[in-house]
Amino acid sequence: MGAPLPPPRPAPPEPKRAHTADPGGRLFRSWESWLVFGLGLLLTGLAWLLLTEQNQRLAEARFRALTRDLNGDITARLDTYEQMLQGAVAMVDAGGGQVSRTEWRTYVTGLHVEDRYPGIHAIGYARRVKAADREQHEASLHAAGFYNYRVTPEGERPEYFPIVYIEPFASRNLRAFGFDMHAEPTRRAAMERARASGAAAATARLRLVQETDQDVQPGFLIYVPVYDQHQPLTTAADRREALLGFVYSPFRAHDLMRSIMSQGASEFLDVRVHDGGEATPDSLMFDSASGRAAAFQDVRHIDVFGRPWTLVLSGTGAFEKSVASATPRAVLFAGLIITLLLVATVNSVLQDRDRMAELRRSYDALALARAEAEQANAAKSRFLAAASHDLRQPLQTLGIYLHMIGEQAEGPALRKLVDAARDGFEATQRLLNSLMDIAMLETGVISPQLAELDLPVFLERICEEGRLEAAGKGLGFRVTCGGARVTTDPAMLERIVRNLLNNALKYTHSGTIRVTCRQARGFTAIKVQDTGPGIPQDRLHLIFEDFYQIGNPERDRRKGLGLGLATVARLSRLLGYRVRVLSRPGRGAIFLVEIPDEADGPSRTGQTVDTAA
Repeated sequence: MGAPLPPPRPAPPEPKRAHTADPGGRLFRSWESWLVFGLGLLLTGLAWLLLTEQNQRLAEARFRALTRDLNGDITARLDTYEQMLQGAVAMVDAGGGQVSRTEWRTYVTGLHVEDRYPGIHAIGYARRVKAADREQHEASLHAAGFYNYRVTPEGERPEYFPIVYIEPFASRNLRAFGFDMHAEPTRRAAMERARASGAAAATARLRLVQETDQDVQPGFLIYVPVYDQHQPLTTAADRREALLGFVYSPFRAHDLMRSIMSQGASEFLDVRVHDGGEATPDSLMFDSASGRAAAFQDVRHIDVFGRPWTLVLSGTGAFEKSVASATPRAVLFAGLIITLLLVATVNSVLQDRDRMAELRRSYDALALARAEAEQANAAKSRFLAAASHDLRQPLQTLGIYLHMIGEQAEGPALRKLVDAARDGFEATQRLLNSLMDIAMLETGVISPQLAELDLPVFLERICEEGRLEAAGKGLGFRVTCGGARVTTDPAMLERIVRNLLNNALKYTHSGTIRVTCRQARGFTAIKVQDTGPGIPQDRLHLIFEDFYQIGNPERDRRKGLGLGLATVARLSRLLGYRVRVLSRPGRGAIFLVEIPDEADGPSRTGQTVDTAA
């Protein structure tokens, strides 16, 4: 008899099944998929939000600059008009308080008011006439040939200030001849203010006597007092008694503001001008607004010769289009694609894990299980290799997909869409990498690792690549450096010099690029000189700003991101170096990096610009 059969082995307890991926083909198979998806959306949303806020801040800064410029234009224009009126006062003073009609016409004609000073309606002179001298005053004008002249409005008053000279003496201005402005309360308030202070004074909003029934506009006047210079003018009472009259100018508000805004502000700004400190319908003097809801608004207050004005400013549709940016949308689109790729990768890992768990539970089919296990192991190896590549470089994977889509695209519209997506992907990849570098420098994650460096050997090594690129462009390339040793962080200094070299190679199309070093008292200077187009003087202070590029107004990301010199500035601050720029348009640019003999830290750093090249 044979040996008895061994008792059957008890079946191993079935392992407790975890919550595994659903093999049904759903995108979100487990909590891991949801976690990856949520983190991807969070990071994408943060990037989109940061870029959107940055664009909003830049747009706000540009809008504030436009409003400041307009505010300054208004103030400068009114100051110019005041100087013109002061010139007329000086002419009267030079004549001993008297001026003839011919002299007045000659002065105003010589100013070429209508051509050089748009917005001003006329320049006039209102003479002070006491009540006892009114009839004699009217008689003298009649004798001068103005037979219909009379002081208006009628009525007995202690003194009169009729307009006796006004140029141009034609058209609407004839209606003001003989008008006593002191009889009207709004004009009288400004005249009395000017009379007491001795300075120019503006009226509140009013209707000019020159207005007709057509194209009626709000107006205002500016008065400058004329005194008898032979009398004391120390106190307000003295000035009141010595007053001879007023040189003044009437302004039509619409004509004035249109002439000021014709310089370019009308394209980007809607303007409402109110007389007084509050913006009310009754105080409105000028309104160029279209009535649309504006995303950018500002309220400014200016003093117009003792009279407050309120400017309500808003951005036009053209302004909002000029500050719009597609970068946040590109980042959002790319982030969503990357997130979905990561979810798909995680799902594949989970599916492979579940397959292996099922194989371990298949003891009754050992041979089949062994074969399936070997196949699964091979598949796992292949998958892990692919998944590792995808996890390390998801952006490169996205680039491959976009390239494949572009090869299969048919029709110009689809190819154009694929090209736009590829441009957005490449811009996003460069932007994210650059932003990460900038963020690491700003937050202080990187600290200098100082070591002694042989500067000539160092420059020869890092300039070798630049020499080859310069030769490919037909440029000369020279490196000159005597014996010099410095204490620095070699990696950071290499990055500074490489960025300056790349900048010189990008903008130089003919001539020679020179890299030199020299020792001076207290520091060693590395100089990178090119023969490119140079940098305009008004932009020298901007070149170290983030995202700023000269010669790339369309923000073409293929021409770079404008972060190279910004990185140079940050690294220089971190190392405590001084960076100087010397340039003149058409004669190239020189960048100097000054390395102190003793490393003192970031307190020594700075950027200096100069116009000499």
